[in-house]
Amino acid sequence: MQQKLRDFMTSEGLKSGQLAEMLGINPAGISHILAGRNKPGFDLLQKILRRFPKINPDWLLLDQGPMYRSDYDATNNTPAKTQEKQIDPIEKQNGLFDVTSKDEPKAAVNPNGIASVSPTHAGRIARVVIFYDDHTFESFTPNK
Repeated sequence: MQQKLRDFMTSEGLKSGQLAEMLGINPAGISHILAGRNKPGFDLLQKILRRFPKINPDWLLLDQGPMYRSDYDATNNTPAKTQEKQIDPIEKQNGLFDVTSKDEPKAAVNPNGIASVSPTHAGRIARVVIFYDDHTFESFTPNK
């Protein structure tokens, strides 16, 4: 781990004090790891992976793969630009909500990302749940 930390700091152009400041830890902690006196704890590894999301966790923890994730642009710490295939939003695969039936209602999505669905079922709506991309949701129950 000592050599990995050195390699990473060299790659990022960081000194031990700078890395410690970025991670919000005591600079002595980094110095002790670099000197081989201590091994990094789980908390430090978590801080590194959270602060530098482009680091490949397999490289850091398991000695496998490249230092940086292939889905990150190593020069500016942002996800790499990939050309996405245009998909009809209703046909997008979203795990639990995969569209599996051609008979389901079709949704129309306006430019603001708001969908409207035309129900094909004649029953009354009991509850509407809206899931947001930040993993939160709202639930609405109509008044009777």
